[in-house]
Order: sequence, then structure tokens, then C-alpha cells
Amino acid sequence: MTVPAASRVLDVIEAFSKRRRPMTVAMLAKILSLPASSCHGLVKTLEDRGYLTNLKDQGGYYFTKRLEQHALRIAGFTPLPGWVLPALEKIRDEAEETTLLAKLSGVSAVYVEILESAQSIRYIAQLDDLRPLYASAAGKSLLGAMTMDEREAMLARIPLLKRNSNTIVTREALDADLAESIQRGWFLTRGEFILDVTAVGAPVILGDETYSVVIAGPSARMEACLEKHVKLIGTFSQRAIQEIASSE
Repeated sequence: MTVPAASRVLDVIEAFSKRRRPMTVAMLAKILSLPASSCHGLVKTLEDRGYLTNLKDQGGYYFTKRLEQHALRIAGFTPLPGWVLPALEKIRDEAEETTLLAKLSGVSAVYVEILESAQSIRYIAQLDDLRPLYASAAGKSLLGAMTMDEREAMLARIPLLKRNSNTIVTREALDADLAESIQRGWFLTRGEFILDVTAVGAPVILGDETYSVVIAGPSARMEACLEKHVKLIGTFSQRAIQEIASSE
């Protein structure tokens, strides 16, 4: 069973994709074999939602960048294995702190999943928020998962900007921090991006991509339960390894 309204919206998208030029409502109605009133309703709905704009000086409507932005986000993300979100929810509930999943985006880490703590005072972030690789648990985890050559090439592209008094801003200090973190298997930031926020993370392979799983919250609470949070992160990482092994 198909939904006519949904089919018509897709027809509009395909019509613009084929012709790649602005079109009036009358032109679009003729192409789609629709009554002008029905076509006008479709166009106005898409315009109200920010997907179409009326380029009067160019002779009609055309799509805005909003559709492209959504398409790029969809294309740039591989659906996660089914066990991942329930496992992240379990971490969030046991840690009682915000739990996040991030991946590499250019020279930054980008949050792709966020499960906020129920605490009234908590770490708050938005999907698609970017975090610096050198000043976040998510970013350090991703750096730690790289080969030495990959890491060197990446860090050569990144200026170590001072975010606050806790930010690591020298390569010597950052290299030492990463080496220690790689050796122990988890990564830590203490207020290096946002003051009074501590985060612990580790890299994981999900599907064919490298992610970082992170627990973040107010420093006082995080420091008091750091060992517990490290164990939760470690359990998730082991589950990811086991899932890969079972699929081979």
C-alpha cells in the first residue's frame, strides 16, 4: 500500500533532480500531471518547512540546502548494530551520567548518539556537536585508535587551541597523555574542553567503522565513580569485540 501524498513529495524531488532549474507551480503541475491547487499545496508545504524557496528573479521555486544537509547526514552514517543502543542505555542507567557515541568527522569528533542522564545537573550535548580531537575523551579515543602514521598526519592538521586553563596545548604533553591512555586502554579528559566536566572514553569498532563510547558528567561526580565508569566502558568495548568475532 502506497501513500499518495508521500509519493507526490518524492515526485517533486525527482522532478527537480531531473531538470535542475527553478520551476513555477504551473510548470511543476504540468510535469507531475497534478491539478494546480494540489501542486500549490505541496509546494507551499515544502516552502513552509524550509525545503523550497521562491526565486522570483529566476522564474520559480527551487530546493534549499536543507534537503542536501539531511541527505548528507543520512549518507554519512551507517546504521548501528541492534545491540548498541540498548547497551548504551544500560551504561547510562548504571553510570547515572550522560553516555555518548562519537565518530570521526574531518578533524573533529562528532556525536552521533546521545543518551542524557536523568540527573538535574548533567552533561548536555546535541547530535552533530563537534568536539576537538585533542581536548575531548571522544576525540582522544579516536586518535588512540589510529596507527602512529595516521595520528601524526591528523595532528599535523590540528592547531592545539587553548580552550581553558586545563587544555593540553603542546604536542609533547598530548603525546604523553595519549601514550598513557593507549597503554591502559581508556582515555580521560578533566575539564579540557568544558571546565568542571570530566569524561572517560574508549574506541570501539561497530560494523566497519571506528567509534568512541564516552561517559561524561560533572567532575565531582565523575571523579568519585571513575573506576566504575571505566569498567562500564570496558564491558561495552569487550561486547563490541565479541560481536565482531561471532560474525566472522
